[in-house]
Order: sequence, then C-alpha cells, then structure tokens
Amino acid sequence: MATLRATDSGATRVSGIARAQMPAIVIGIIGVIGAAIGFITDAPEFFRAWLPAFVFWFLIAAGALGVMMLQYVTGGEWGVLIRRPLGAAARTIPLFILFGLPVALGLKHIYVWADHNVVAHDVLLLQKAQWWLNPQGWIIRALIYFALLSLWAWRIRILSLKFYEDRSPYVELKRRKWSAAGLLMFVLVLTFSGIDWVMSLEPKWYSSMFGISFTVGAGLSAFAFVTFFLTLLSDNPAMKGILKPSHFRDLGNLMLAFTMLWAYTNFSQFLLIWYGNIKEETPYYLTRTHGGWGILAVALIVFHFFLPFTMLLMRRIKDRPQTIAIVTVVILLMRFVDVYWLVVPAHHPKHFYFSWITL
Repeated sequence: MATLRATDSGATRVSGIARAQMPAIVIGIIGVIGAAIGFITDAPEFFRAWLPAFVFWFLIAAGALGVMMLQYVTGGEWGVLIRRPLGAAARTIPLFILFGLPVALGLKHIYVWADHNVVAHDVLLLQKAQWWLNPQGWIIRALIYFALLSLWAWRIRILSLKFYEDRSPYVELKRRKWSAAGLLMFVLVLTFSGIDWVMSLEPKWYSSMFGISFTVGAGLSAFAFVTFFLTLLSDNPAMKGILKPSHFRDLGNLMLAFTMLWAYTNFSQFLLIWYGNIKEETPYYLTRTHGGWGILAVALIVFHFFLPFTMLLMRRIKDRPQTIAIVTVVILLMRFVDVYWLVVPAHHPKHFYFSWITL
C-alpha cells in the first residue's frame, strides 16, 4: 500500500507512509550518533535527558494498546481502520525493555532515592526505600509492567488473526473479554509506572490524581499518533472510498474528548494541591509555575488545551486530513513538552533548562 504505480504514465509514485520512512531512518541515525556523543561528553546529563524521551514514546506505544482494547470493547466504525496501526504500535512495547536500559543504568543520576548516601541521611526516604523506592524493586516492577502490556498485545494479536480466519463469534467474545480485563490492567500499569518513573523524581511529593492524568496522556498520545498515521495514507489511491471524512471526524471528536479529560485531570490536581496548601505538595507547582517553567506552563495551557480544543470543535478541520494532521502534530509536540515539564524541573528547580542531548 506504500508504493503504487500510476496507470496513466507508468511512473512509480511513492505515497502513504513510505514518504516518512527514509526521513525517519536518517533522523534516527543522526539521533543515535548525537546520543552517543552526549553520553561520552556528559554521561549524567545523558541519563537525565533520556528519561523524558523514553516516557514520551512509551506513552504512545502503551496508549495504542489501551485505545485498541477500548475499541474492541465498545466497537464502532471509528476504530475499524486504526486496529492494525494500533496493534503494530502496541507490539513495539517489548522493545522498551531495551530502550529502558539507559534509565536503569543511570538510576543514581536520575532519582535521588537511588543514591544510598542521600537516603541514609533522610529518615523519610529511608522508610520509602525499604518498602518501594529502591533500585531492585524499581527494575522488577518495570519488567512486570512490560510483561503485562506485552502479554495483552500478543494475546489480542493471536485472537485477531484467528478471528480473521474463521470469523467465529466465540473468538470475538474471547477477544472482548481479554480487552475488558486489559483495560483494568492498563490503568493499573500506567498508574504505577507513572508513579515509579515520573512522580518518584520528587519522592517527598505525592498526588492522588497523578496516575489517572498519566493514563489519560497515554490515550491522547495514541489517538494523535494513529490519526496522524491515517493522514499519511489519505492520498493513497488504495484508500479511496475506504478512508472517509467521517473517520477523521470521529477520531477528531475522540481527541477532543481526551484533550478535555487531560485538562480536567491536570486542573483537578492543581486545584486540590492549591486548596490543601500542604508543605509537601505545594513546592511541586511553585517550581513549575515560576520563571521559565512558568512560561512553559502557560504554553501547555494555550497549545495543549485551548488551541486543539478550539480547532477540534470545527467540523471542517476534523473532516480534512490536511488540517487534522496539523492538530495531531501540535498535540504530539505538546505531549512531549508536557512530559518534559513534569520530568526536568525535578533536576533543575530554580531555572528553565534544556539540554541538546534531549533531542
């Protein structure tokens, strides 16, 4: 479906995702070289810069599995064309065991609780390290997260292939049951991984809303990614009559819903902490709403919520692949900004900081 031969001229025309493959390979090679240089020149900063990028891409892959299971449970025409792309994205989850190695190797540079010298002189950290925040437990839990997500991605794949062969309603029912149970697993895994990988950067801070906000962000990332994927296929003659404006409209409405849900959960977290005014909680937002980090917070409000919210209210934007593609790119860029805003101030609380290694 990527490359088609035009019947009128006999010339080969590249379309669909093939146009993105070569630029992606080139960017990937440059990125590997740049990361290697960053590791050689500044290893601690390399480990810290790796975390937001790792979390950003993980949220897309894990979110793809969550959205796919949601589609199998609820049904609807909106998800028929995105099942295969979502399944393909979900099956990359085992690769994140490899991608997570720099985080595991650089724990002491990323997390304060991984430094035994610091923990030994802090009673609260010492207590948390005994029960939860320790390198061995962190690694074991991460492997459990990847194992559960990979198991569900693999199992649903097997059931889908079997259903396409025999169209058995029993196979379809079994796939729905796995998806329904998988949604509960997904929420729990995303909640605890968000706590382990992001919230524990500041181990004395806590929030009861962080897990659901992290989970909603994964769903929004997946919807934006798969919608952008479909826009790459929109001009492919093989998709003529199959990919319709109604498909983009439905996905646009779902992105709108998740954009509002992301804003709701994050504002609720901020409101609860502001109203509670507890000394262990307020420094988190004091750091992120002042100076350069405050400017980034305003950018998130404007470009992560108000701009996509306004654009996705317009049907003429949602129905056209060229315009909804712009919305998806904005959302994906701001998803990374959101992850960066959550992660990096833990290491640089006094001023805005950006390392070229992050790219």
